[in-house]
Amino acid sequence: AFDEAISELEKEGRLRQGGGRWYLTPSIAHPAKDINIRTASGEQYVVLDASCGYEVLENVESSMVFFQLHPGAVYLHQGESYLVTELDLERHIAVVTPTEVNYYTQCKDLTDISILSTEVERWVGGVKVCLGMVDVTTTVLGFKRKMQFTEEVIDEQYLSLPPQRFVTQGLWFELPQEVVGHIVKKELDLSGGLHAGEHAAIAMLPLFALCDRNDIGGVSTQLHVDTGKPTIFIYDAYPGGIGIAAKGFEVIRDLWRATLWAIEDCPCEEGCPSCVQSPKCGNNNEPLDKEAARLLLRGLLRI
Repeated sequence: AFDEAISELEKEGRLRQGGGRWYLTPSIAHPAKDINIRTASGEQYVVLDASCGYEVLENVESSMVFFQLHPGAVYLHQGESYLVTELDLERHIAVVTPTEVNYYTQCKDLTDISILSTEVERWVGGVKVCLGMVDVTTTVLGFKRKMQFTEEVIDEQYLSLPPQRFVTQGLWFELPQEVVGHIVKKELDLSGGLHAGEHAAIAMLPLFALCDRNDIGGVSTQLHVDTGKPTIFIYDAYPGGIGIAAKGFEVIRDLWRATLWAIEDCPCEEGCPSCVQSPKCGNNNEPLDKEAARLLLRGLLRI
């Protein structure tokens, strides 16, 4: 991967080789200014404050804009609240104005994932686990306005935003039929169990990879078109991948153990932010079934 990156940068005219070493070319006069270390894509939106002569507040990575800066969103910057009044997709500009409200906004999105290629696969205790490239398409459908502290839903509004699509590296594993049968026999929610297990696994993965849960995405489904089985996907939330899913594939059994521990050790009955709820869930943490997730993981580990 390093050699490929070096070769690509050389083709772009950013690096040159001399004396067995690589150097920046004059095209990058100020590396600290020209190379952004806060974003993998390089594309950003400018946030402008309309109350101060359209002063620049900050730059936001494009992949986060539809979630944080959609029209009607309450945007937080340095402890202050701003209402997003305009989002210009062509000029990559978001216009905000200071506001004092007693509610916050929460997005609802839909993510579809398809398998492009399988790089490697292995069987772990009777479970097929794969690593490969996946095509991820996410559409922000709308948002809810929710009261602070009480979580009461004020209303729900719909948005018309284009889907965001990128190719990245992901891992996925299929649920064995005997595990599915056990969950169904107990009259538990299979979809809720898959969803809860996905959330908990994503929360545990940073224990094994140097990352934040926001660097990871996930999808779970009772029947995926490419596998034909109930499947959980975990993927890098950056185009091309950055090695997180690959690490998860490497330590998958340990990841399952840590996920099961997090669920069983939590004293809550139906699921909470400490075990199966996710602060970044695009489906408002619905459906979730903690007990189904527990049985799912015990089935994967054959315990």
